[in-house]
Amino acid sequence: MNKLSRCFSISAFTLSLMFAASAMAQNATPAKALVVNGRTTDGAVVQINGHSYVDVETLAQILRAAVRLEPGRIVLTTTASNTSGKPEHVVPGLSKEFAKAGIAQLAEMREWKGAISSALRSGVAGGTWLAPLLREHRVRAEESLGQTSVAATTDSDRLALQLLKGEFTNLEQWDSNAQAIILSLNAEQNLNPAAAQNDLLLAKISECGSFLNAMLVGGEFADSASCH
Repeated sequence: MNKLSRCFSISAFTLSLMFAASAMAQNATPAKALVVNGRTTDGAVVQINGHSYVDVETLAQILRAAVRLEPGRIVLTTTASNTSGKPEHVVPGLSKEFAKAGIAQLAEMREWKGAISSALRSGVAGGTWLAPLLREHRVRAEESLGQTSVAATTDSDRLALQLLKGEFTNLEQWDSNAQAIILSLNAEQNLNPAAAQNDLLLAKISECGSFLNAMLVGGEFADSASCH
């Protein structure tokens, strides 16, 4: 084959590729986003004649995989952590041991909260038995918090533990406030039902308690401003 013939053949082949690419482009739909294990890449997928095509290197980047070109094939290699099927930002659920300990701690804190409410209703008539009773409930709730802390093994457990500690701290503050009210011999604050209804700290404690109970039963971590 002479030089002119070779040039003609190459030119013809190039033109055929250009015509084929043009025909495929005309049949292609707008590029679509590709979502793999929660990771999204815009414009990574093109559909042509009912078939979807994605660039191998783009796919490897999404999967954080190694790509290797070999004669007759392309090899993608991913790690086990990238093939778990979960988005990387998802925090694991609460462990069963922690959820069980947390529910038990909530029960202790509800008992403590009830004792504080009873102390406020009793007021001055409660006498000297109020302080030791409230202290006993606080100690039991604190011991339960320690057991819950030991049971915290996952990231979700530790995040939820901070909310439980927040509830404990708020209860501790409300306990101190209640005893100060009783010691002040302020009968109106002791006996007026509106005092409890307008108590913002009590409302926060009640909201957090309900939230924590639902979260622990559900087994998935969530956050609430009422527990901070």
